[in-house]
Amino acid sequence: MNSKNFFLLLGFVVLLVSYIKINDIIYFSDNTNLNEVNVKNKDYKHISSSLPFEHIIKINDELLLCSGLDYPHIFITKEYLLNPIKNGSLFSFDINKNELQSLNIENFPNSVSFHPYGMSLYKISTEKYYLYIINHSIKSNLEKNEERIEKCLLTINNNQKISLSFKNTITLPINYFGTLNSIAVINLNTIFFTTHSYFPLPSFSYDDNNINRYIFQIKYKIYDLINILFQKLNIKKTYLYSYNLDEEKINLIYNSEGISNHGLAYNSDKSILYMVRSFEKDIRIFEVSRNIPTKALLINTIKTIYNVRNIYYDNDKEKIYVGIYGSNKELINMEKKYIEEGNFDDVTSFGGFEEIDVNNNYEITELILIKNEFKGVSSAIKINNTIYLSSAYQNGLFIYHQ
Repeated sequence: MNSKNFFLLLGFVVLLVSYIKINDIIYFSDNTNLNEVNVKNKDYKHISSSLPFEHIIKINDELLLCSGLDYPHIFITKEYLLNPIKNGSLFSFDINKNELQSLNIENFPNSVSFHPYGMSLYKISTEKYYLYIINHSIKSNLEKNEERIEKCLLTINNNQKISLSFKNTITLPINYFGTLNSIAVINLNTIFFTTHSYFPLPSFSYDDNNINRYIFQIKYKIYDLINILFQKLNIKKTYLYSYNLDEEKINLIYNSEGISNHGLAYNSDKSILYMVRSFEKDIRIFEVSRNIPTKALLINTIKTIYNVRNIYYDNDKEKIYVGIYGSNKELINMEKKYIEEGNFDDVTSFGGFEEIDVNNNYEITELILIKNEFKGVSSAIKINNTIYLSSAYQNGLFIYHQ
């Protein structure tokens, strides 16, 4: 290599490293006020469960619905590459009885693995809903690896007990496997969903020999590195999509690109869809077309103080409730610690809750911050003066009384 080409290559490397460092500051740096957590959060409790809850939604003022999956073993340690991971479950939480209960889905196919993620309800009556659930259906070979959206009938009896009955499945193409984060039901023929990563999870098989197992692990490390590199270099984006169930057609929504898109919430009265962009610290607002509900137009953006994950729109209160976390760098460090030690016990973690009044100039009206009591908040709901938080990293619910 001659000296000219060498210096050109060296210059390119310097620019590349500089760009990565700049993106580190923008997307991976700690917030400057992470230590300014409130000390008043004394009246709280932790309701334990067998699984972490990635997502919680409100059914009514007495019931919450939680999606439980073994997130740390699937997405952090990737243990499913070597051994089957136990199925996840849906849970109900009875607020009056302070009772958390695992739910069974009647008629759900025994051959399908169940790892629930984002959820959305479509109201039929006060007692009946259609529930749509993102299912990262991880199985032991490529043919069985499916990104599924399960549709169930949810019924509530007089004692506020929930029953679930499986209806049908929307199966997405293999290139979406493991990438969906949140879902919003617009009508019985239309749904929207976000993706939080660029590439599908790699294929694997428990039946192959040890050499092949190590190859699969290497493939996943490469997959992780490429995702992180693309994230830092801003090369590839995640998006918001609409899906028509009759046509089985996926549509990309313009102006929805993000580093890693997350939560969705839908205001059915005004045909407004809220979409979280965690890295950019904002919530994009789309108006869904009433005539062609698979189309949506970007109309505004709300800036958030912290990184937001999931989002819930309360139609009665006209408020947005979001779960927040400190920084992406903090989450990455927490995950590294978990890989090394197998728990989050000694990891400093920051999380909390934001309430946004969408009728008040899009201003944030309330904020609570917690540190170490609960790891990496992913979802938040407020009912009366009580806030319910969940985390993909820690089992159960965190309940804070104001």
